[in-house]
Amino acid sequence: MDNIGEKIRIRRVTKSYSQEYMAFMLNISQAAYSNLERGETALTLTRVYEIAEILEMSPFELMPKPKFGLGINHVAFIKTIKKLQATLTAHVKARKKLTFPSR
Repeated sequence: MDNIGEKIRIRRVTKSYSQEYMAFMLNISQAAYSNLERGETALTLTRVYEIAEILEMSPFELMPKPKFGLGINHVAFIKTIKKLQATLTAHVKARKKLTFPSR
């Protein structure tokens, strides 16, 4: 469910808030609020924060999921760290073997 309006509606109904109450809190008409929930009016970031505050939730819960993954691939991250650690260890050992001419 990536529709912000649908997420807002579900949370509003869960909290037993009417559209009239939400519109009053946002200082807009009930018709304008209804358009927000149906996605007929674009939401500004400020409005998303206002709605989230009224619904007592994080505005990030309303945002759609990222297109390109949900975060760090922990398995690949750990493998990369281990490779870097092995490479660094090899370089440190190689440097210790080097002898520098004395002055």
